[in-house]
Amino acid sequence: MLRQIVLVLVCCAMPLQAAQLTRDYQFQALRSQKLTNLSHLEGQPTAIMFFEPECPWCIKQSVVLKKIHKDCSQSIHPVALGVNGDNLTLKRALFRLDFPFEAYRAPPKLLKEMGGIPATPILLLLNANGELVKGYRGFTSEGELKAQLCPTA
Repeated sequence: MLRQIVLVLVCCAMPLQAAQLTRDYQFQALRSQKLTNLSHLEGQPTAIMFFEPECPWCIKQSVVLKKIHKDCSQSIHPVALGVNGDNLTLKRALFRLDFPFEAYRAPPKLLKEMGGIPATPILLLLNANGELVKGYRGFTSEGELKAQLCPTA
Protein backbone atom coordinates (compact mmCIF):
# COMPACT_ATOMS: atom_id res chain seq x y z
CA MET A 1 0.00 0.00 0.00
CA LEU A 2 2.82 2.40 0.85
CA ARG A 3 4.41 1.75 -2.54
CA GLN A 4 1.16 2.63 -4.30
CA ILE A 5 0.90 5.87 -2.35
CA VAL A 6 4.49 6.78 -3.28
CA LEU A 7 3.78 5.96 -6.93
CA VAL A 8 0.68 8.15 -6.91
CA LEU A 9 2.73 10.99 -5.45
CA VAL A 10 5.42 10.56 -8.08
CA CYS A 11 2.95 10.30 -10.94
CA CYS A 12 0.42 12.89 -9.88
CA ALA A 13 1.56 15.33 -7.25
CA MET A 14 5.30 15.83 -6.88
CA PRO A 15 6.93 18.35 -9.23
CA LEU A 16 9.27 15.91 -10.97
CA GLN A 17 11.98 17.70 -12.90
CA ALA A 18 13.68 16.19 -15.93
CA ALA A 19 17.07 16.85 -14.37
CA GLN A 20 16.16 14.38 -11.64
CA LEU A 21 15.56 11.65 -14.21
CA THR A 22 18.08 12.72 -16.80
CA ARG A 23 21.12 13.56 -14.70
CA ASP A 24 20.78 11.85 -11.32
CA TYR A 25 20.74 8.29 -12.66
CA GLN A 26 22.82 6.13 -14.97
CA PHE A 27 20.74 4.14 -17.45
CA GLN A 28 21.98 1.03 -19.24
CA ALA A 29 20.95 1.04 -22.89
CA LEU A 30 19.28 -2.26 -23.74
CA ARG A 31 20.58 -2.37 -27.29
CA SER A 32 24.21 -1.28 -26.75
CA GLN A 33 24.63 -2.01 -23.00
CA LYS A 34 26.34 1.40 -22.59
CA LEU A 35 25.75 3.40 -19.41
CA THR A 36 24.57 6.94 -19.93
CA ASN A 37 22.46 9.65 -18.38
CA LEU A 38 19.48 11.03 -20.27
CA SER A 39 20.45 14.70 -20.36
CA HIS A 40 19.88 14.77 -24.13
CA LEU A 41 16.12 14.58 -23.41
CA GLU A 42 16.08 17.97 -21.74
CA GLY A 43 14.27 20.62 -23.77
CA GLN A 44 11.85 18.30 -25.55
CA PRO A 45 8.53 16.71 -24.58
CA THR A 46 9.15 13.13 -23.46
CA ALA A 47 6.93 10.10 -22.88
CA ILE A 48 8.65 7.60 -20.58
CA MET A 49 7.08 4.15 -20.58
CA PHE A 50 7.99 1.57 -17.95
CA PHE A 51 7.59 -1.93 -19.38
CA GLU A 52 8.31 -5.49 -18.29
CA PRO A 53 8.52 -8.92 -19.92
CA GLU A 54 5.27 -10.76 -20.59
CA CYS A 55 3.20 -7.57 -20.58
CA PRO A 56 0.60 -7.58 -23.39
CA TRP A 57 -0.62 -4.11 -22.37
CA CYS A 58 2.93 -2.77 -22.83
CA ILE A 59 2.83 -3.97 -26.44
CA LYS A 60 -0.46 -2.15 -26.98
CA GLN A 61 0.94 0.99 -25.31
CA SER A 62 4.00 0.84 -27.57
CA VAL A 63 1.76 0.83 -30.65
CA VAL A 64 -0.02 3.94 -29.37
CA LEU A 65 3.26 5.75 -28.62
CA LYS A 66 4.59 5.00 -32.12
CA LYS A 67 1.38 6.34 -33.67
CA ILE A 68 1.44 9.51 -31.57
CA HIS A 69 5.11 10.08 -32.39
CA LYS A 70 4.20 9.89 -36.08
CA ASP A 71 0.96 11.92 -35.92
CA CYS A 72 1.82 14.79 -33.53
CA SER A 73 2.87 18.10 -35.03
CA GLN A 74 5.31 18.72 -32.17
CA SER A 75 8.19 16.34 -31.62
CA ILE A 76 7.51 13.81 -28.85
CA HIS A 77 10.42 11.71 -27.65
CA PRO A 78 9.28 8.24 -26.46
CA VAL A 79 11.64 6.35 -24.14
CA ALA A 80 11.18 2.84 -22.70
CA LEU A 81 12.48 1.80 -19.27
CA GLY A 82 12.53 -1.93 -18.61
CA VAL A 83 11.86 -3.43 -15.18
CA ASN A 84 11.57 -6.89 -13.60
CA GLY A 85 14.00 -8.75 -15.82
CA ASP A 86 17.65 -9.31 -16.61
CA ASN A 87 19.20 -7.72 -19.70
CA LEU A 88 18.45 -10.65 -22.01
CA THR A 89 14.83 -10.92 -20.89
CA LEU A 90 14.32 -7.16 -21.29
CA LYS A 91 15.91 -7.20 -24.75
CA ARG A 92 13.53 -9.97 -25.80
CA ALA A 93 10.59 -7.99 -24.40
CA LEU A 94 11.81 -4.90 -26.26
CA PHE A 95 11.89 -6.93 -29.49
CA ARG A 96 8.25 -7.98 -28.90
CA LEU A 97 7.33 -4.34 -28.23
CA ASP A 98 8.74 -3.39 -31.63
CA PHE A 99 9.81 -0.12 -29.98
CA PRO A 100 12.15 1.76 -32.37
CA PHE A 101 13.05 4.48 -29.87
CA GLU A 102 15.53 4.62 -27.01
CA ALA A 103 15.23 1.85 -24.45
CA TYR A 104 17.05 1.39 -21.15
CA ARG A 105 17.03 -0.78 -18.08
CA ALA A 106 15.54 1.24 -15.23
CA PRO A 107 18.22 1.88 -12.58
CA PRO A 108 17.60 0.05 -9.28
CA LYS A 109 18.14 3.33 -7.40
CA LEU A 110 15.32 5.00 -9.35
CA LEU A 111 12.99 2.06 -8.76
CA LYS A 112 13.80 2.07 -5.05
CA GLU A 113 13.16 5.80 -4.75
CA MET A 114 9.86 5.41 -6.62
CA GLY A 115 8.84 2.59 -4.28
CA GLY A 116 8.92 0.07 -7.13
CA ILE A 117 6.72 -0.35 -10.16
CA PRO A 118 3.56 -2.22 -9.09
CA ALA A 119 2.28 -2.84 -12.63
CA THR A 120 3.06 -1.93 -16.21
CA PRO A 121 2.75 -0.03 -18.41
CA ILE A 122 3.36 3.16 -16.49
CA LEU A 123 3.75 6.39 -18.45
CA LEU A 124 5.34 9.63 -17.27
CA LEU A 125 4.77 12.60 -19.56
CA LEU A 126 7.30 15.43 -19.30
CA ASN A 127 6.91 18.76 -21.08
CA ALA A 128 9.75 20.59 -22.85
CA ASN A 129 10.67 22.24 -19.54
CA GLY A 130 11.13 18.81 -17.99
CA GLU A 131 8.13 19.12 -15.70
CA LEU A 132 5.84 16.18 -15.07
CA VAL A 133 2.63 16.84 -17.00
CA LYS A 134 0.86 13.65 -16.06
CA GLY A 135 1.47 10.09 -14.98
CA TYR A 136 -0.60 7.06 -15.95
CA ARG A 137 -0.75 3.55 -14.57
CA GLY A 138 -2.02 0.94 -17.01
CA PHE A 139 -2.84 1.24 -20.68
CA THR A 140 -3.63 4.79 -21.81
CA SER A 141 -5.70 5.41 -24.92
CA GLU A 142 -4.47 7.23 -27.98
CA GLY A 143 -7.09 9.96 -27.49
CA GLU A 144 -6.00 10.67 -23.92
CA LEU A 145 -2.33 10.81 -24.86
CA LYS A 146 -2.97 12.99 -27.89
CA ALA A 147 -4.87 15.43 -25.67
CA GLN A 148 -1.85 15.68 -23.38
CA LEU A 149 1.01 15.49 -25.87
CA CYS A 150 -0.28 17.07 -29.07
CA PRO A 151 -3.18 19.37 -28.25
CA THR A 152 -3.22 20.83 -31.78
CA ALA A 153 -3.75 17.43 -33.44
